[in-house]
Amino acid sequence: MESKTEKGERKCHDLLEKGMEILWSKGYNATSVNDIVQAAGVPKGSFYFYYDSKEDFAVKAIEYYFGERFGCAKKILEDASIPPKQRLLDFNEFRCKILKEELNCQMGCLASNLGNEMAEHSEKIRKVIVVKEAILKESIAKVVKEAQEKGEIDSSMDPMDIVTFFEDAGKGAMTSMKELKSSYPIDNYLNMVRRYMFS
Repeated sequence: MESKTEKGERKCHDLLEKGMEILWSKGYNATSVNDIVQAAGVPKGSFYFYYDSKEDFAVKAIEYYFGERFGCAKKILEDASIPPKQRLLDFNEFRCKILKEELNCQMGCLASNLGNEMAEHSEKIRKVIVVKEAILKESIAKVVKEAQEKGEIDSSMDPMDIVTFFEDAGKGAMTSMKELKSSYPIDNYLNMVRRYMFS
């Protein structure tokens, strides 16, 4: 039998998991607190027990998204048994596969979606995205530097400049992917990664 603490943790997790999916598919402004609690199957009062506002929920959802959704991708980056150049390629291929096969070229990235919609309107949402993306880019840049030191890729450019360029290009590709409802922008992005980042 679950304790009150365990029930509370499960309820909070359900709100985050289900609510994140709604935010991801509908966007911030089109998502109401009612949408979130209905999707999670919990009373509205429970929402305000765990979260101060919809904005606070969105911040927590972004933190959860980076923790849960990028877990497998980060493991690929950190697998020291694989050469760094191959890890970078595997990492990008894994992310593109998720976009195409699991998300059907429709949802893109939660952080990018909310950033495009809310960066000018919510400083809290903007800041958490910037912080989480910076941590992710640092992880990628570390592997780029390792690949440069091993002579696997061009070492004439700063690792963070390389990573930032391709991450920004990836964001644009995801936007085009949703507009076109086609995998072409993501396939093209991955081809450019293979050709220019790994030549």
